[in-house]
Amino acid sequence: MKHMKAIGELAEDIQLVALCDINIENMRNILMHWHSPSDIKLFTEVNLFLKSDVDLVVIATSTDSHFSITKLALEKNKHVVVEKPLSLSIDEARELHQMAEETNNIVAVSLQTRYLSQIQAIVKAKQEGRFGKLYYGTVTVRWNRSNEYYAKSLWRGTWEKDGGVLLNQCIHYIDLLQLFFGDVVSVYGVGGTFRHPIEAEDLGTALLKFANGSVGIIEGTTTVYDKNLQTSLSLFGENGYVSLEGERLNDFKYWRFKDENENDLEIRTKIEEISHTKMYKDIVSAIRSGSKPYVSIESTLKTHEIIFAIYKSIQTGSTVNLPLDRFSTKDNVDS
Repeated sequence: MKHMKAIGELAEDIQLVALCDINIENMRNILMHWHSPSDIKLFTEVNLFLKSDVDLVVIATSTDSHFSITKLALEKNKHVVVEKPLSLSIDEARELHQMAEETNNIVAVSLQTRYLSQIQAIVKAKQEGRFGKLYYGTVTVRWNRSNEYYAKSLWRGTWEKDGGVLLNQCIHYIDLLQLFFGDVVSVYGVGGTFRHPIEAEDLGTALLKFANGSVGIIEGTTTVYDKNLQTSLSLFGENGYVSLEGERLNDFKYWRFKDENENDLEIRTKIEEISHTKMYKDIVSAIRSGSKPYVSIESTLKTHEIIFAIYKSIQTGSTVNLPLDRFSTKDNVDS
């Protein structure tokens, strides 16, 4: 529904023309609140849907189907927005990247947190050199997910079809670490399943070493009692530090720099709530101009590689160096 809401807010830029779901009643329920439901074609078979006159395909299905449907869409010469994570293996992610290049189509991963004004303020501060040398960054995701959440969709929390908290809930915030600090050269991860009747981890932690010498710390869990507690992103450098907190990075806890200026107060009070609208506006603009959106597959591939490397580290109990040769969540099934 979040994707539909964003598309509806951009009616002058993008038009919804078709939906596809194996359950036709799901689509009818979605369209109950749409402004012109009679104009929307409904499909229950993905191949027929991809033969229709659509330019951009949005994939918001179970995690294990992201790769196969994205591949089919690219074969039909469609642009794609795919929910995170892109796939359940680094090899599949790289294959989609290569296909996108060969077909000259956009594959955008739904990592909409990048577009928040508070994130872009930090990006600007980094570009202006206000941090000086960055020493380390941390992300925490201290959330709650009930047993009912996993039971409602039995594929959730399985190694074969989903993965755990790092690949699903934490991916947005691990992506931000990669965005600010660049390439990762090694990871060491520790995690496990503590509260939920699932295969994958509901608690994951990791220590990252970046190519520039900086250090990253990741903590993610869905075990918090009895509701989401907080999310945080903190960056520390020789000339300043920033910390975003709140349930969804909606609170500037700290914004402090050696070269404080008159705009800093305004920056600290300019907070947005997460939405998909800016992301879609950027993607549509990229399609029309032939450029790459901010969440292109090229720019997000390394985030997926970091998470798969953490999984491999948790599995082996050893530090894992990047680039990663290969890894799939399915490698954890019999580990």
